[in-house]
Amino acid sequence: MSLSIRSSVRGCRSLLLLIMGCGSDLETQTHEHQTVLAAPAAADFPAVSDALEVSCGTLDCHGQVGRNLRVYGYGGLRLSAPDTPAGDPTTDLEYLSSYVSLVSLEPETLSEVAILQADPNQLSLVRKTRGIEHHKGGQRARTGDSLDRCIVLWLTGKFDPDPCADVVNAPRPNSQ
Repeated sequence: MSLSIRSSVRGCRSLLLLIMGCGSDLETQTHEHQTVLAAPAAADFPAVSDALEVSCGTLDCHGQVGRNLRVYGYGGLRLSAPDTPAGDPTTDLEYLSSYVSLVSLEPETLSEVAILQADPNQLSLVRKTRGIEHHKGGQRARTGDSLDRCIVLWLTGKFDPDPCADVVNAPRPNSQ
């Protein structure tokens, strides 16, 4: 296992332990000057990740190392050298790595959305996906469409896998 993968695995495990410390409730807990932030359910994330892989995880977008939001998986960036894009299915470690990447972007704001049901538009992920904020990849979703519902319902703790599956199963312009 290469050094970068080992570091990534260690970082994922640390963040996962921090997130798992939140328990199933979404309340922010304070322990001796340390605040534990809530995040959307990791168990539901593979369906969200699959939708993000299709929409955002290509090698020319968030499926590359240089991005602050990295989407690992089948169609783009892989953690293991033998796994090539469009090769083996997304691995559990790739789902976890994408999850850690996403929940690490704006953890305090994400916690407010998850706990207090704050406006999801506070998150760069939502603003950029909806085209509210400049995004090099352009607008990827419209408010209320399948990708938007997949992301927002997951972020707000009201996860529904159907919109995510709709994104994954939608016909692609270059597919036959």
